[in-house]
Amino acid sequence: MSSIYYPIYQIVGWALAYALLMFSVSQQPIFSQTEYYFGAVLIGSAAVCSHLVRCGYKRWMKHFNTSWQMIYLVLGSVIGGLIAGLALWLTIWLMAGTQWYPPIAPGRMQAVFNMVYWSNSINMMLLLFLWSASYIAIVRTRMLRDAEQALMQGQLDLLIQQLNPHFLFNMLNNIRAMIIENPNKARDAITQLADMLRYNLQAHKHTEVALCDELDIVEQYIALNKMQYEERLQYHQEVDAEAYRALIPRLLLQQSIENAIKHGIAGYRHGGELNLSVRRVGEQLQIIITNPYQGPTAVKDTVQPSSRGRHRAQGSGIGLANSQSRLALMYGHQASIDLACNEATQQATLTILLPYRVAEGVQL
Repeated sequence: MSSIYYPIYQIVGWALAYALLMFSVSQQPIFSQTEYYFGAVLIGSAAVCSHLVRCGYKRWMKHFNTSWQMIYLVLGSVIGGLIAGLALWLTIWLMAGTQWYPPIAPGRMQAVFNMVYWSNSINMMLLLFLWSASYIAIVRTRMLRDAEQALMQGQLDLLIQQLNPHFLFNMLNNIRAMIIENPNKARDAITQLADMLRYNLQAHKHTEVALCDELDIVEQYIALNKMQYEERLQYHQEVDAEAYRALIPRLLLQQSIENAIKHGIAGYRHGGELNLSVRRVGEQLQIIITNPYQGPTAVKDTVQPSSRGRHRAQGSGIGLANSQSRLALMYGHQASIDLACNEATQQATLTILLPYRVAEGVQL
């Protein structure tokens, strides 16, 4: 249970218990204003005991297994109920014979004690049992959520790390081919590659970046590839003004462009055009990448969720599969990715839909 919201939960929960208790007592034939004070003592004592149980749980029982934790909470509830009943009895005993409460008749002390103490103690035990069950449920839910987030972050880090060797291997091969033929271009390419690697090395800091930052890296990546493909690679981009500040997964565009060049430009003798379009569509960010395609038949490769909620595609390569996994981890069903290849138009179209969210502090 979060330390920030715990006081609110305590106050609201026990105030509700007090209100229900007073409503029940007020329906009895004999009811006086003093019952409000007695109810406050009883519920207040139980609330204090619940807080002490929580403190003990966090200090001693947090790392024990569930069985020991349940035993601790049950014992804490029993002891807390007994203490709350005792606090009520002591209050009545001290007030007996005053203007607020009539005196206890001689010989009736034990009977009054049994009537007041045991019934109220059992009621408070049951209430503390309910509190303990709610507390452990909230704690377990939070632990599961934190574990899922940690697992998700670990998987995202692993996926991002997979990008770096793949990208670096391709670029080093390109630069190696240019060293003898054109040393100046190779030197410029190394400078651009260093800038891109610096960007990649910061991937662990933020899993999402503003689109404008990702476009800068894409332009450097295109410049590196144009040194190799020259006129075979024609690149055009069209980005709406609203889209520049949108948040997208780091390296998503670079990886998609890399995949388009690998499968749509490199394999064709005359190359072709690579087009990037980004715009806001309602509450979504739409990214469309088109590149040349020639195949024996028209093919449509659509991402479908598997039984475990992961996105997969057939024959799309490690680059697209990596992007699908990252989108599934980060956005679930709020994001989608679709690759359509058509022989008639000789074009492959990659469409990515993301939730539209604006990056803070971006200056355009």
